[in-house]
Amino acid sequence: MRRIVVFNLFLLFCTAVFCFAAEGERGTLSGKWITKDQGPMAGGQVLLFNAASGPPPSSSKHLRIPDAGTAIDGEGKFSVKVPAGNYYLVMRKRVNPESAGPPEEGDPQYYARLKDGQPKTFVVKAGKSTNIGTVTVAVPFKKEKPVSREGLTGIEGTVTENAAPVAGARVLAYNSPAMQGRPLYASDKTGADGSYFLIVSKPGTYYLKARTHYGGGKPVDGELMGGYGTLENPGSVTVENGKISKGIDISVQKFSARQPPVP
Repeated sequence: MRRIVVFNLFLLFCTAVFCFAAEGERGTLSGKWITKDQGPMAGGQVLLFNAASGPPPSSSKHLRIPDAGTAIDGEGKFSVKVPAGNYYLVMRKRVNPESAGPPEEGDPQYYARLKDGQPKTFVVKAGKSTNIGTVTVAVPFKKEKPVSREGLTGIEGTVTENAAPVAGARVLAYNSPAMQGRPLYASDKTGADGSYFLIVSKPGTYYLKARTHYGGGKPVDGELMGGYGTLENPGSVTVENGKISKGIDISVQKFSARQPPVP
């Protein structure tokens, strides 16, 4: 039950941006994930990334938040409605059903690619249904760790609570000071020293929020969260191409449903 709740929160986080799309502007992407070794990948996740709103998903270059997603049923089937457009597709099943967010080592995964290894996109047309057929393969996820940070575009700093380092938090990047809805990118979890490293795909100005709960939606009572800057005046971080903006530290505090959330 807990896994279902976590995944539902995750989907709420990913699909909130689509709730305003008119029904006639949406289409359906469907298919099956049934592997030769494991059969129907029941309980797996289908993650879609709109090609118009960002680069292909990449665990080593940046951590992009999905634009939409859905669960795979007991027969290995899935169907999801999204605004018309071109989408990158990733399907994943958790080895640890309690986990959420980015993939972990060993998670069976399918990343739709062309024969030359480049990411493949699927076209979804308004009012139409696109069926990708049956996917029969799954490859254990293995994160590609950059050998060096040289040449990467990103942001780094620490997350603290009352000056003490916070482990297990993620830093989310937005393109507006409101920091609402779906973020553009996310960092890996902070380490024991509270440090984070957030990779973005292009230079620009970003607004940052740190949370210990990954799943989106409304803040969870008791979770740690905070933003770079202050509630009244969120700070912005300008990132240059191929450079890392350093010393961008974020202070968090426990969220209480009886008090307004920090940004």
